[in-house]
Amino acid sequence: MTTLKHGASPTLPTRSPLAVWLSRLAGPARDKVLVLAVSMILAQLAFRAWAVYGGWFQVDDFNFISRMGHEGLDPITASRSYFGHVMPAAMYLSWANHVVAPWNWAVPATELLLLHAVADLGMLRLLVSFFGRRMGILPPLALFLFSAISIEGGIWYAAAINLLPLEIALVFGLTAHVAYLRTGRLRHAVGANAIVVAGLLFNEKSALVYLAIALVTLCYFATGHGWSRVRSALAGRSAALVIYVSTGLVHLAVYLAVGRDFNPGTIVSYPTYRVAANVILHGFVPGLLGGPFRWRGAFADPGSLVAPGDGAILVTTVLLGLIANEIVRHRRRAARAFILPAAFLVIDTVLVLVTRASAAGPLISLDYRYQGEMAALTALGLALATMPLLGATEASERRSPSELLDHPRRVLPLVVAVSVLGLYSSALYVSHWHDSRESRIWVERVTATLDRAEADVPLVDAPVPPTVTNGYRYPENLQSRVLARQRHAGWTTVATDELNMIDDSGRVVAAGITSTRTGLPGSQPGCGYFITGKGATIDLDGPVAFGGWWVRIGYLASGDSPVRVTTGGRSVATTVRSGVHALYFLGGEEFDSVKITGLSADVQLCTDDVTVGHPEPLEASPS
Repeated sequence: MTTLKHGASPTLPTRSPLAVWLSRLAGPARDKVLVLAVSMILAQLAFRAWAVYGGWFQVDDFNFISRMGHEGLDPITASRSYFGHVMPAAMYLSWANHVVAPWNWAVPATELLLLHAVADLGMLRLLVSFFGRRMGILPPLALFLFSAISIEGGIWYAAAINLLPLEIALVFGLTAHVAYLRTGRLRHAVGANAIVVAGLLFNEKSALVYLAIALVTLCYFATGHGWSRVRSALAGRSAALVIYVSTGLVHLAVYLAVGRDFNPGTIVSYPTYRVAANVILHGFVPGLLGGPFRWRGAFADPGSLVAPGDGAILVTTVLLGLIANEIVRHRRRAARAFILPAAFLVIDTVLVLVTRASAAGPLISLDYRYQGEMAALTALGLALATMPLLGATEASERRSPSELLDHPRRVLPLVVAVSVLGLYSSALYVSHWHDSRESRIWVERVTATLDRAEADVPLVDAPVPPTVTNGYRYPENLQSRVLARQRHAGWTTVATDELNMIDDSGRVVAAGITSTRTGLPGSQPGCGYFITGKGATIDLDGPVAFGGWWVRIGYLASGDSPVRVTTGGRSVATTVRSGVHALYFLGGEEFDSVKITGLSADVQLCTDDVTVGHPEPLEASPS
């Protein structure tokens, strides 16, 4: 036995975090719920960290960098529609990341992981606030955390910077609004509205949170039927209604002014049924039960499209129907909970039809990117269907004993199986995402070469290869815009002797000009065209049109001199050097001759070597 000296205090043994976790798990049910919920969140964040940090910039990420780095930082530029999206905060954040740490993926990856954590904790907070600390909140939380429906929208920066703020606006906005419905304190409604507005700065779809607010109010904080139910929902809440509606109308007006760059009328010319079947049966239904289990190649790497197969669709549809039937049979007022995810699913289907399938066809509706928020909405719908919403006027109630819902030991293996399958499906997607390294290789090879250069390298501008980003957003896909902050990148339209370009592998190589057209032979023996200060016009052996043409003039000059070369409506002022050299310059849109003027009075120039064509890499080693 240890004897303590007079005045000394006993030293209590400290417990490890694991011991604390185990003690709480063995303690009251309220503590168990939080321990299990936080453990699930940590597991999901660990998985998403592997998924996010193993990726890199892809496709639209480069267009964001191109727009903000080249076109300016004014709000009009940041708010201009991007394939129907209006997301100024996302544009500014993308720009800031690139300024702080160019091409350092760890910066945006860390942002995404933090947003995941906020969304996860926000969903847990919503569930606890709505239903209390009860074991019943764990299945909906598991559905939200582990469904593959949100995997693409969680790891691809361009998609995640839309989806994650939308999820955050949804869970925090609804929590604040329900606090308003319970207490009548307007500050909660003001807070909910501010949260939605913050989401709108990242994703215009955050406006649909107002729909979720309306449905929750009508379904759970009102009485009666038809218009009497609407009047009941609005009674005493007109101030909040004014706040929500006025903000929503302002956003709608702004969006219609700057964001609507699609034609809704084209919906009638595409297979509506096929798109709806793809979104619902191939994507949504299997995704709720651990699917899609298989993926297929997308239009271009690195994305993947769902490919669950007919058997998986049939099995998951039947199982989902059985579970929904069990809930509706044994829980009073359960069916109304399904209105929330159903409404969003219909809206997502229509949006895909109007904005994407009308241009790309029905195959694009197999992309989870367009329904990423459905994991959160379905989790909320499941919770509302199976548990009473605290403080609600009408809520789900136990109607009769259920062979599934009232037996946690039967629910547990189902939840675990669905979660494991969801992680499996997500891991398949992520593995392919990680394998797509072409864009990273191209950028790192280019930047490494130019960083080593001692001076600016004269470069021909051209689109980046399709493995970096597509050409739908020209001129955002030009190398000079994507690499706008790259040092020693001397983008030029005129050069002497040395002209370089970046090939599709990312090498900086010498450029040559294809011989699409050539100058007709001159009349001076041994000289071709003898040009003095009076100038001369060299006819080509045919016209060129549609722009993008470069001209190469090989010449012999008696001295250095300014010179002006004109092709069509484009004139370039440059210089010629004494001796034998080659002048390269970008020509006009349409022309059939090259005019040379402006030589000094004491300088003469001979040339019989004029070539018009497009730049192409020469067979040469990397610079």
